[in-house]
Amino acid sequence: MGFKRVVNSGVFIVFIITGWFIWAMKDLKFDYNFEHFFPVESDDAAFYYQYRDKFGADNDFLLIGAQHEKSVFDPAFLRRLDTLSQKLRALPAVKSVNGITNVKVPVINSFGFTGIPLVNLHQPGSLPDDSARMVNAGIYTGSLLSKDLHATLLVVKHAQHLEKEAADTLLNQVDETIARAGLGKVFVTGTIRWEQTYLEKTRSEMWLFIGLSLALVVLFLWLTFRSFWGVIVPLLVVLLSIIWTLGLMAATGKALDLMVILVPCILFVVGMSDVIHITSQFHEKIVAGLPPQSAIFEAIKEVGFATFLTCIATAFAFLTLRTTAINPIRDFGTYTAFGVIAAYLLSITILPWMLMRVKNPSRLKIHTLNFAWDSRLKTLLRWVFRNPKPILGAMLALVVVSLWGISRIQVNNALLNDLSKNHPMIKDFAFFDQHFSGVRGFEMEVSTTEGQNILSWENLQIIQKVNRFLHDSLQIGNIISPVEVISGFNQAIHDGEPQWYGMPKSQPAYDTLMQKVKPYLKYSTVRAYLAPSGNSARFSGQMKDKGSKAVGAKNDRLMQFIHALPAANLEFRITGSSDLIDKSNNYLMANMLEGLSLDVIVLMLIIFLIFRSW
Repeated sequence: MGFKRVVNSGVFIVFIITGWFIWAMKDLKFDYNFEHFFPVESDDAAFYYQYRDKFGADNDFLLIGAQHEKSVFDPAFLRRLDTLSQKLRALPAVKSVNGITNVKVPVINSFGFTGIPLVNLHQPGSLPDDSARMVNAGIYTGSLLSKDLHATLLVVKHAQHLEKEAADTLLNQVDETIARAGLGKVFVTGTIRWEQTYLEKTRSEMWLFIGLSLALVVLFLWLTFRSFWGVIVPLLVVLLSIIWTLGLMAATGKALDLMVILVPCILFVVGMSDVIHITSQFHEKIVAGLPPQSAIFEAIKEVGFATFLTCIATAFAFLTLRTTAINPIRDFGTYTAFGVIAAYLLSITILPWMLMRVKNPSRLKIHTLNFAWDSRLKTLLRWVFRNPKPILGAMLALVVVSLWGISRIQVNNALLNDLSKNHPMIKDFAFFDQHFSGVRGFEMEVSTTEGQNILSWENLQIIQKVNRFLHDSLQIGNIISPVEVISGFNQAIHDGEPQWYGMPKSQPAYDTLMQKVKPYLKYSTVRAYLAPSGNSARFSGQMKDKGSKAVGAKNDRLMQFIHALPAANLEFRITGSSDLIDKSNNYLMANMLEGLSLDVIVLMLIIFLIFRSW
């Protein structure tokens, strides 16, 4: 079988494969789920998922902040706020809405469980007393009320694990409902809002990156070949490799996420190397007088093995990302490696087929822009041969400085540090940080040995100290913990009077309280913080997002404080989606260094096998 027939057969197969990949691309989707960036097969992730199954999700809510020039206790404003709460509660995906107009203080008496509204809109004359009671209670400041009383908060709980379409529908409904409420300045944040923003950013930046990459490649090819065929032939090969890669993603169910949007840009650069090497060699053989078929055969014979080694080394470099504990990074390495290999295969199949059909191969001459590269490079090479020791010394010094710099790298991510300072979501974050406890979640589980009661008097004395340390020393606000649950029950059995909010002062009083409220421990709102087994409970709160470094320092202080307590039978463990995001970055840092080390070793081995010389 002749060379031309082999090439034609290969091209036919390439067209079949390309058609199948193009058809598969119709199912390509975007992935915006932050949880996919959590480290897999890690103890931290496994613990978080168990924690979530036990107590519920920690990110299934939207925060809606409303600002008013007058006090939020302005009757007209409160009526509009209450209407908004009712409209939001009627949305299909919304489970509950908590705000000052609909939250009730629990009361437990002989008639059972009832509730007293914080604000009674049906009795406007009671508004001064209601507002004074809320402010004096203290527990609502930073959670539902700002300190200056010019802002209030609605906490909208929605269904867990919403799919993309359902989340977008809910956000659109929320935005439309807020727009009709007439509240003035309103700020919205929450996980599904962040994910929607990042997805939109991912989409727009993917096309931006592809467009810029394409423009730069076309410009480079034009400056290099100065001809239409010199641009279109290499470009088609690289575009086909991108189609193959995206088609494989779609065929294997891989959605586009924040990482894989970089794959087309990388393939534009990496894939172009093989094409230019083969094309330049082809032109040299044409100039030497060979016919097109012989020229392409000799070109592949001369540079094919070198480009193959480059392809294998590059693909392996990306495959080392499979050592990471984060799935999107693994997938990024896998699909980019496939794209690099695809670009090489296309370079030795479809490229020869196209080159043999160029009517005037001399158009593929490479232009050097008259920079006299040959003489300059020869001069540089002679200088290198004359100065081996200074070059080696400078290289070693650079390596030492680089290793020192690597040792000083610190991870300090914030939830929205990828967005510009003028982005609307940054302004929303600033509002919640300024007027309330912040947006970043804090989650921690406290557990005791099986068969023991987490709500024993002795355990609660320790938990109360931890609760106070979180609030007073670490400035974590809006804390809900076993202490808050018991404090609320204590208030409930005393007709909801604010002065009774707190832990009982003695064990007998506590035992009496627990006898009265025992039937109510099975309520779902209580089960969100006390496990049915009775041997574990949840701490949940919010803090200002000052970056993972500051949060890590707070966590260290907390654990030092806990370890100093006489709590031998209690175990505290920090968790939550925000905590896992921080740990994902730390995992990524460590895995990246491991992958780079492995990559260097393998590349050195490949070079050794080629040259057989240390």
